[in-house]
Amino acid sequence: IRKIQSEALLHELCENGRRMSVARASRLLSNALYINRSLGLSVGTMIMGFDDDGSGADTAARRRRLLPRIFYVDNTGVRIEGDMFSAGSGSTFALGILDTERRPDMKKEEAVALGIKAIRHATFRDAYSGGFINVYVLTQDDGWQKVFSEDLASHQHQQQHTAAGGVTNASSAMEDAEAGPKRGSGEGTHEHDGQDL
Repeated sequence: IRKIQSEALLHELCENGRRMSVARASRLLSNALYINRSLGLSVGTMIMGFDDDGSGADTAARRRRLLPRIFYVDNTGVRIEGDMFSAGSGSTFALGILDTERRPDMKKEEAVALGIKAIRHATFRDAYSGGFINVYVLTQDDGWQKVFSEDLASHQHQQQHTAAGGVTNASSAMEDAEAGPKRGSGEGTHEHDGQDL
């Protein structure tokens, strides 16, 4: 990642302040992972941002034509462009929710709630998912903004203790996961080992 950051900075310095495209950044990562594929790395990540459509040199006009781009890159150097990805061991469970409930006309709040629901669902169904849900929204005007954070371990712990006789109330936990974002969850600067959407 530091290598890509330095390449992106060098590109910006050499190209009169023009940022490196998302496509190029994903290609750099893909090439680096392909070269090091024999090291036994385990990587499945997404690179996303906004690229201009290549028409016109006027900065203001180019900014109006920014297109969202998202690439999936893995440890073998595979690089795929798409409009939606989920990475991690529970990604198939998350994609099941996303595929059935995503609409092209969703508002930001609806999309965030759907992302949280998909991650919670994956966490409850996949033993290797978990940790923290950190949801970020990326816009061309504001860049990255953290909009939600939740410690799933404390959420599940609370569910277990409210069940009668200390028995885990799994259906209640799933209903809570399907209900959407939990209000009042504290912000944190934690890394998470769960699903990324």
